[in-house]
Order: sequence, then structure tokens, then C-alpha cells
Amino acid sequence: MTAVRAIVQASTCLLLDFDGPVCSLFSDPTDRAAVAERGAELPEPLPGELRDANDPFAVLRYAATVYGDSVMAGLERRFTEFELAAVRGAEPTPSADEVIRSAATNSRMVAVVGNNSPAAIDAYLTQHGLRPFVSGIFGRTAVNLMKLKPAPFLLEEAAGRLAGHPGDCVFVGDSITDLEAAHASRVPVVAFANKPGEADHLARHRPAAVIHDMAELLPAHRRSGILLE
Repeated sequence: MTAVRAIVQASTCLLLDFDGPVCSLFSDPTDRAAVAERGAELPEPLPGELRDANDPFAVLRYAATVYGDSVMAGLERRFTEFELAAVRGAEPTPSADEVIRSAATNSRMVAVVGNNSPAAIDAYLTQHGLRPFVSGIFGRTAVNLMKLKPAPFLLEEAAGRLAGHPGDCVFVGDSITDLEAAHASRVPVVAFANKPGEADHLARHRPAAVIHDMAELLPAHRRSGILLE
């Protein structure tokens, strides 16, 4: 039995990062556009290191440390609108839909745990007919901006609500921050490396297993030798 199959079969809850394992939401140019837009909405210019970055979540975390609730509420609302627009054109990750349906059909709870807005995640799942197969969505709100991955908060919340114990879950993520959050929350993590060079980069952060295609998760949902679709 492969490592990934053993890990998933030992779990009762499959947790998936959103942008990457479920769909391709943002490209690097889109991320840079999001940074520019979020920065332009703030009362003061961004620090230089943030203006040159391509991580809009870093802008949100920075703003949360500097500005009050009224500024943050507006910033969060406009970023959610940006994500909702991106969702309409998001490309499904190959085999991700099948993984979600198969896991749920085979008596596993499935949840999406991402730094994105729950509204955007819900919109994507609904658009692709996946919402009935997903037991929970755990994402960014105006009050948890300082607790996004790599902090363990979202994974701890998902594991606590759906499984009761982090060891009963498995999380699939595609970034270093995903792996850091999983280790901090004690949730076993599978690294999804679907781009050249990513596997070695992610492996240095000690995931329980590395996969290159979401389809590699499908055999793990077998029950008594039968894979339900």
C-alpha cells in the first residue's frame, strides 16, 4: 500500500486547500493585480517590500496590524468581490471534482480549508455541483485575518468541528504555508506538487506524502475493494 493511500484510508475527514488542489483561482499576474488593488484602497502607500510582492494575503495581514475595523471591513469586502469574479473563470484542478465526490460517497467528510473568502469557495463549489459533497468551508473573514495559514487556526477549526481530533483528518495542500499550518495543527498533510520542481521543494518541509496528480487520491477511497463513483 502506498504512503498516500495508507494516510487517507486512516482518516475520516479529507481537508483540501482551495486554490491549487481544488481549482486554479489566481495566476501570478492576478496576484500582483490583487496586491496593487488592495494597496490602492489603503489610506497610506504600502511598504516597498509589499508593493513588489505577489501575495495579496500579506497585504491583508499588514493592513490588519495598522488600520481599524472600518478600513479592514471595506478592504475585506472588496477582496471578496475580487475573488468572486475570479471564481467565475477558475479552472478546475484535474480529478479534484472526482476526488471530492468519491470521498463523500465513501463515507468521508470533505471540507475546504483555504485563506480565501468562504463566499468565493462556496460560489465555486456551487457552480460546479460540488456543494452537496462538502461538509464544511473554513476560510478568511474580517476577524481572522491574523490567523490565516501558516497559522494553524483554520485547520484546527475544521478538525475540531468535523472530526474531533486532528489525527483523524488528512489535509492536501500545495504551498509551504499549507505544510507549516498542518504541522502546527498536527493534521497529517499530503503535498500536492503539480508544477516542475515543486516536489523537492515541498518534500523538504516533511509532508507525510507527495502527489503530483489529485487522481492519486482516488484509490484511497476504496472500501472492500470497491471504488464508488
